Formats: sequence, C-alpha cells, structure tokens
Amino acid sequence: MKAIVTCVIAVLLFGCSKDEVDPRQQILGKWEPFYLGNGEYQPPVEKPGAYWHFLPDSVLLEYEYATQKTFKKKYWIDTLLNVAATYDDGYQLRFYYTPKFYGDTMELHMENASPIFSISKWKRIN
Repeated sequence: MKAIVTCVIAVLLFGCSKDEVDPRQQILGKWEPFYLGNGEYQPPVEKPGAYWHFLPDSVLLEYEYATQKTFKKKYWIDTLLNVAATYDDGYQLRFYYTPKFYGDTMELHMENASPIFSISKWKRIN
C-alpha cells in the first residue's frame, strides 16, 4: 500500500510539466507563414503575403504587405483556434484550426474544411 501511495505522489509531483504554456498566451504576437501545404513536401513560402498579429483582447490583425491594409478579425482558443471575420453586411466567416506550438513556430491544421492547403506553419516575427 505504501508503494502505491508513493507512486501516486510521484505522478502528481513530477507527472505534470511546469514548462507547458497556455496556448492563449503562446499565440500572442506577430506571426508570418513559412509553409503552406497538405502534409506532403512543399517548398517553403519565399515571400509571405501577410502576417497575423494576435492581441491579448481576442483581436487578430491581418496585415497585407502588397496593399498595406490591415484587416481586423476576432479569435479565441477553446479546444481549437477559432478565427472569425465579420463583414459589413453582418455575415461572419469562421475558420477552425488545431494549433501546435514549438518554441517560436506554430503549426495550424485547418479543421472542418477541405482546403488545398490544410497545414500552415508560422514563425514568430517579433
């Protein structure tokens, strides 16, 4: 019995990593894509068309380099990264991603859709 209690205490103390970061905190900042694909080899994105800036108040700013325009969107993270764009007529278009973080890179898998490029990889730029 003493061995079982010791094992349970060891799992509780050492089983959870303190290095885990909340994705709602990890996503904050500016991100630029460096890969768009579907899991098979694709050459890296040489010249990204835009970057995404995730702000702490659930605002996502998408800045397009060519037009120098910024588009305001809403995002939130529950089990997925949810990105919503609301148009002038009130129509809201939502995209759902499964995010994975690796240091200063993130990988997004698009969910509930059949896109040509379902995987994107991003690097932190700030």
